[in-house]
Formats: sequence, C-alpha cells, structure tokens
Amino acid sequence: MVNAMSMLMEIVDTIGDDAALKLIADFAGTRLYVPQEPNPEDPISRSIGLPAAQKLARLYGGDRMDVPNPAVRRMRILQMRAAGATVESIARELRCTARRVYQVLAEARTVSPSL
Repeated sequence: MVNAMSMLMEIVDTIGDDAALKLIADFAGTRLYVPQEPNPEDPISRSIGLPAAQKLARLYGGDRMDVPNPAVRRMRILQMRAAGATVESIARELRCTARRVYQVLAEARTVSPSL
C-alpha cells in the first residue's frame, strides 16, 4: 500500500501544485474513481480541469484512488518552500518552530528526493 505522503507527491508531480491542491480541497479523504478517458463533465475534470484530469488518468485511470487528506500546515510548508521561502520565514508565518518545518521537509524528501 502506498503511504499518503508518497501518493501526495506522486499526484503533485503528475498534475502540478495548483491542480493537486484543488483535488485535495474537493475530495480529500475520499475514494475517487478516475476514468480512463476523462470528459469535461466528470467530477474530477470539473474540479481540476480536463488537461489535469487526463494527466491523472494516465496514472490512475480505470482505478479508484484514495485522495490524501494532508494536514493543511504540512501542505503550506511544502508550497512555501517550493516557492523559495526560507525555513525561518515559513516558521514565522505559520506559527510553528523551524524544527517542525525541517521535519516536514525531511519527511517529504524521503518520498521525493528532489525536495
């Protein structure tokens, strides 16, 4: 079984940050059928757009996926870091410790070494 963090990173790598965030906002914590050939009217396409739905279908098409439900702060840390924010500025803005920011980044790197 794929853990939630690796699945999340796989989704982000496949459809991009914005579409992944929208998918999570709309379907987090649910099991979702991904059609092999999405159309503009299916729920995923309406949520993330047809081009992103087609990319997701290449990965999960014809199967069901459990949409991860990551902690909001964890997602925000990864987004801010990807945008170039320093660990200290992330900690300050999100009102957490720099140590926590480093922990989240380290956990993410074990799944996706490019972070």
